[in-house]
Amino acid sequence: MSPLRLSDSVMEAGLSWSARLLTIPLLGVILAIVIGEGFDPLKLKGVEVFQMVFFWATCVGMVVAWRWPVIGGALSLGGMILFFAVAFAEKGGTPGGLLAYLMLFPGILFLADGFIRRRMAAA
Repeated sequence: MSPLRLSDSVMEAGLSWSARLLTIPLLGVILAIVIGEGFDPLKLKGVEVFQMVFFWATCVGMVVAWRWPVIGGALSLGGMILFFAVAFAEKGGTPGGLLAYLMLFPGILFLADGFIRRRMAAA
């Protein structure tokens, strides 16, 4: 008996929809926090400005990835990595809370989806 192997198209669809279904609630939570807290960018000080730029780049990347998975996934993942780098440089550790870590996954899934799509197109 041969081992169960997913075809590339099934794996691509699974990655694509997993990333999209994870993006929707994440962006919904972020939107609820921004509306509920009354986000005021003029109150940001020092390093917080860079963190917010990288965080919003991540959010934009998640939206862009619905159409262009490699570009959006790279923007999303890169934004979160830079967000973590700034937090680490500022505080000497990574930010607390589950939301920041969950924000990494859509970028990874979108990138994997985009690379599988490219491999399928080349074959």
